[in-house]
Amino acid sequence: MSRHPRRVAVELIAAVTASALLLTACSGSSGEAAGGEVTLTVGGKPQATDEAALALWDEKVEQFETENPDVTIEASEVVYDPQTFAAQLAGGTLPVVMGVPVTEIQSLINRQQLKDVSSYYDSEEVLKQLNESVTANVQGTDGAYYGIPVSAFTLAVLVNRDVFEQAGLDPDQTLESWEDIAAAASTITEKTDAAGLGQLTTTNQGGWTLAATSAAFGGLIEETNGEQTSANLDNDATKAALEYLSDLRWNKNALGSNFLLDFDSAGPAFATGEYGMLVGASEWYNPLVRNFGMDPEAYGLFPLPQKAGGLGSLGGGSVSVIRADASEAETAAGVAWSNFYYLDRFADLEFAAEEAAGMAKDGGTVPRVGLPLVAPETYTAYLEAIEPSINVPLENLETYYSAAESPDFKVVTEPRTEAQQIYGLLDTVLQAVFTEENADIDALLAEAQSQAETIVAGAQTQS
Repeated sequence: MSRHPRRVAVELIAAVTASALLLTACSGSSGEAAGGEVTLTVGGKPQATDEAALALWDEKVEQFETENPDVTIEASEVVYDPQTFAAQLAGGTLPVVMGVPVTEIQSLINRQQLKDVSSYYDSEEVLKQLNESVTANVQGTDGAYYGIPVSAFTLAVLVNRDVFEQAGLDPDQTLESWEDIAAAASTITEKTDAAGLGQLTTTNQGGWTLAATSAAFGGLIEETNGEQTSANLDNDATKAALEYLSDLRWNKNALGSNFLLDFDSAGPAFATGEYGMLVGASEWYNPLVRNFGMDPEAYGLFPLPQKAGGLGSLGGGSVSVIRADASEAETAAGVAWSNFYYLDRFADLEFAAEEAAGMAKDGGTVPRVGLPLVAPETYTAYLEAIEPSINVPLENLETYYSAAESPDFKVVTEPRTEAQQIYGLLDTVLQAVFTEENADIDALLAEAQSQAETIVAGAQTQS
């Protein structure tokens, strides 16, 4: 279905935090909502101070209501907050449709707070085109689907190509192993004013990136058996990952001097060449370039290397979900809205071209960098449709995207139970390793494991 041209002012949410707590601006899949007249409350409306984003939101609401005359959108500025979610749900003030980070969805499923939308995965063509490694994040242990992915990424190795060239390194040479990363970090530290690698350690982001490294080394910080989850922080792979980072810190001096980093502090430093590499989200091109002024040509991206027995790259993103108590009419309207708003660019290539042209004109990122939401053939068709408007130097990201299309590329889902709390425990471990030479890694992990067991067991008892 062709859409009228529109001027897309900006991406609805430009900056994505490391913990993926904000929705990102993807588009949606069209299709009339079924189920009769309904008023649908939708969260995530931009605040009045963000005039451009609010104008885009209002335009999309108007268009959706025109195409779905039985649906009235009642927009809300409410966004997901784990501290207030339960109270808002109990008080009836929570929007029927809203976005949540992938790290939270399993806890919500376990508490039976999300609507099962599996039937729409059978009937909606655009949902059938989604990347299976992405949809795995919204499945419960029962195999049912409890949301619609709207942004996706994996953790990866971000490279400042300018720093690599200053160090005499080839930024196109694939970092195939963790030894390659260590060698590059050492060279950068020795031959430039930059630190080789920036390692996040705060706001749960240190634990998050450590969990990703652990998976690439062959271990999970949580294990699931049926419907039961157990903490597994003190596994051999996590210990090996910590020993690797400790060596970079104390023996190679390749991590710089700031060991209290999150993306808000490391991102600008990486963008301006204070670090040569950063382990983080593949979608961080968008805030690095748009918010922190990084030269697009300086951004390089490689998949996380995998040790023998490596499990894959930790994935993440945002999900559009529907409250468990939604009526069938609200559910149908909610799925239609989510598809329209977030996935339409992949289902309607004429619209994709129009949208991309508008975004490029206004300085937006085209295409949005990250793990493609849809299967490779669908994404290739999308790229061909928007080719005149592409302003991302995709040739510098080719290694990552080629790897992501490979059948051998595995995406590891985030921990199912209290992921953010578990990440916070590992923040503390990392900080200790970086500030205390010869820190007792076994003892640190044992203490974190004990605390994690209490957290995980308690969460499952409550659910």
